[in-house]
Amino acid sequence: MKDRACERYPVYLPALSRLQLQARKVYRQTTTRLQERQAKRRPLDPLLADGDVTAPWIDGQPSPNPLEAINKCARWMEEDFQRPDIKAIVDEIQALKAELTRRGLRCTNTAGNFLARQYHPETEHGKLWEDAWVLRHAGIAAGQTVLDVGGASTIFSFYVASRGCKVVVVDNDWANCGTLLNASYVARQMGWTLDALDRDVSRPLPFPDGHFDRVFSICVLEHLPNRLRQFLMQEIGRVLAPGGIAGFTTDYDDTRPVLVTDKGLRFAYKAKLERDVIQPSGLSVYGPAHWVDACPKDTFLGAFFLQKSSIVSR
Repeated sequence: MKDRACERYPVYLPALSRLQLQARKVYRQTTTRLQERQAKRRPLDPLLADGDVTAPWIDGQPSPNPLEAINKCARWMEEDFQRPDIKAIVDEIQALKAELTRRGLRCTNTAGNFLARQYHPETEHGKLWEDAWVLRHAGIAAGQTVLDVGGASTIFSFYVASRGCKVVVVDNDWANCGTLLNASYVARQMGWTLDALDRDVSRPLPFPDGHFDRVFSICVLEHLPNRLRQFLMQEIGRVLAPGGIAGFTTDYDDTRPVLVTDKGLRFAYKAKLERDVIQPSGLSVYGPAHWVDACPKDTFLGAFFLQKSSIVSR
């Protein structure tokens, strides 16, 4: 399906920028197809395998909501939405979306673009849980320096900026629809402190050690090749300040092709989560954890938090 330019790009995106994005899209599609063809000719990288089930997995069976846990799967999202603290953040997110719409400004859908045809209420509902849950438990406050990896033009990064945080978003606009340019434009219009940096995360993050009070990556890690995922987590651990908190969400899709990337990250395969995410970061799990995987076998959504020790080694 060919999308009209007015649907793919925000109307305020310059024509030259649109042409550059179109060229970038062609280059990326060509490169991705080449990588996939090459991957098909090679033995499957063992890192792509899910591995053994190393955490409790109840496969959608009835289970009580672990009310004290902050590291948990989204199985109980409908109950969580009824909690006053979560409901208050959801209401604030929805109000921010409405204000952006009123001003003619855009934020992305769960597919990371602006296309109405890729707006799916079910996945947007899950994203709302992800955002509200992480925001509630990460302890953001005005004046903090915050890094969002992969969140250009998301309502999550916009919300954090709207709370008075100094936000830096690192993204490479994989959807090629102007998310970085849009993020900068929206921030200027709203008077937020938000810088959008176009950068491939295969390169070291361009920030000094311990620079950020908070780091977030919402449903990004599972889309990266395993070794790149591990490298990024090393970098996140490096730039997080002592005592700082990092919040993540991940998903898993059993139908996702396994060539260059895997099917995702889920609690049932916690050894893989430890290997690819927690151990490379050098961080520790923050807050009460309920590592039970209560999602169906073909899908998963969950949130977890890591913290850097406040004791600086000499």
